[in-house]
Amino acid sequence: MINLITYSFLRIFSFVLSLIPRRFSLYIGSFIGLLMFYIFPLRSKVAKINLKIAFKNKSSKEIKTILKNTYKHFGKLMIEFVRMYSIRLDDKTIKFDKAYETDLLSDNGIIFMTAHFGNWEVITSLLNKYKKVTAIARQQRNNGGDKFFNESRLLDNVFLISNKGSKRKMLRSLIDKQILLIASDQNAKKHGTYIDFFGKPCSIPKGAGHFYSSTKSILLIGFCILEKDLSYSLKLKKVELKNKSEQKQDIIVEINTIYSKMLEDIITKYPEQYFWFHKKWDKEIYK
Repeated sequence: MINLITYSFLRIFSFVLSLIPRRFSLYIGSFIGLLMFYIFPLRSKVAKINLKIAFKNKSSKEIKTILKNTYKHFGKLMIEFVRMYSIRLDDKTIKFDKAYETDLLSDNGIIFMTAHFGNWEVITSLLNKYKKVTAIARQQRNNGGDKFFNESRLLDNVFLISNKGSKRKMLRSLIDKQILLIASDQNAKKHGTYIDFFGKPCSIPKGAGHFYSSTKSILLIGFCILEKDLSYSLKLKKVELKNKSEQKQDIIVEINTIYSKMLEDIITKYPEQYFWFHKKWDKEIYK
């Protein structure tokens, strides 16, 4: 019953939001974020620890300001995502460097690495215009919420695979010259490679490097920034490996090192747009 109630509520809420101008609905999201910060600060302890690691030279007051703005940002994203079930963003809302169209239209598979930064959920709204996209999505505990989120993500040319799903299907998408979209910033624990991130080793998933070594697909890294005018800018970089080693582990380490440095740089510029609520480093840090 709770699953049905959740799904029905989200659909109704999405419909209501679709009747409201986008700018005003995002103001509502910002206000919801503020309420969460002051009244229901979920995972704030984890976020504060992460922020103190990333910004060692900032005062407690500065950390608190970043955290407050982080809640406001993700309040906006929650509203944006729910709203997208009923009304999609237009092409003018998401911008990127057209020089990368050549890569997106190439006769190759593309590994697209991103992170829980800015608004990762809208990236498929741009990529699906160039190729079929296979996106890896985390399954939600509430089946009603999971159904709604997956339906919100489904677009023409977009296919979803659970993060616990078949690696063969992920590999097949690249062999079939599709785009494989991976958010690679969650703690992979013993299954990842340890790479320095803000001066402290953290475990990065091996997936992108594994698929690259198996297919030699094009490798793009991109993060979608929410701008002040409420448009989105997708910042892209095509990665060319300097190390010519054929050893899979060497490839994985190099890719994850490049990725971690790019993510660190973009977070430094827009700290409030990163999802600080994950336990990014080993669990001992959060005790």
